[in-house]
Amino acid sequence: MPEKLTTIGQYAFNGCSLLNDVVIPASVTSIGTYAFAFCTSIKHFEFPKGIKTLATSVLEGSTALEEVLIPSTVTNINQDAFYNCSKLMAIRNYAITPQSIPARALYNVNKSTCILYVPMDYINLYQTADVWKEFYNIIGVATDLQFEDQTVQVSYLKADSTLHYMEAQTWAVPHEPYFEDFTFIGWRVLPSMLSDGIVLQAVYDGNPGTDAPAVYVNPDNPTQKLIREGNVYILSDDKIYTIHGQRVK
Repeated sequence: MPEKLTTIGQYAFNGCSLLNDVVIPASVTSIGTYAFAFCTSIKHFEFPKGIKTLATSVLEGSTALEEVLIPSTVTNINQDAFYNCSKLMAIRNYAITPQSIPARALYNVNKSTCILYVPMDYINLYQTADVWKEFYNIIGVATDLQFEDQTVQVSYLKADSTLHYMEAQTWAVPHEPYFEDFTFIGWRVLPSMLSDGIVLQAVYDGNPGTDAPAVYVNPDNPTQKLIREGNVYILSDDKIYTIHGQRVK
């Protein structure tokens, strides 16, 4: 959607069953009721940071939805927002104060299998908040990372979280693993149970078409693979990047 867009009206994309990818600019401050309801092909939905309220039934009946991201700016979630989003596996709610949320907003969302990711310093608030406390798995994550003009230490761990080896190098910004024909976009924060660090994933844009491989193997290092998720490739190898340091926000 265009960068200067500020409002998405009610029922704007209601029932668009073939719509499977949505990129909403940060300039949007209002999304109307039923705007993306019954969009049965959308799997990932990220509300923009300008949003303060999730409208009534905004994603109701989006039965393919697997992940939704709620920015820290959202203070209010209305009735039926995620009603019957039965395949939701992850809700990333970055508000430091749990929003008051009607039980019907999460009707038919399986709280025993859907993971609720929240800011790591505020897990206890979600564990006692009405409705949110019903989630079986509430996991803390680091949010709003800032690396500019900061030095961090990078440790390498195997994917099963056992120590593989450690390097004492420091980088002003974590290095960008290079792959020919792929553009590095940035680091994605992953949920982690680590007590002394956070886990990052490198994200690349390879502009893949319909013939693009689902998995791209680095010919110079076969242990490194790029896994395609839509139009974005995610770095996957035998290491995960864990960032340590007092100055890492």
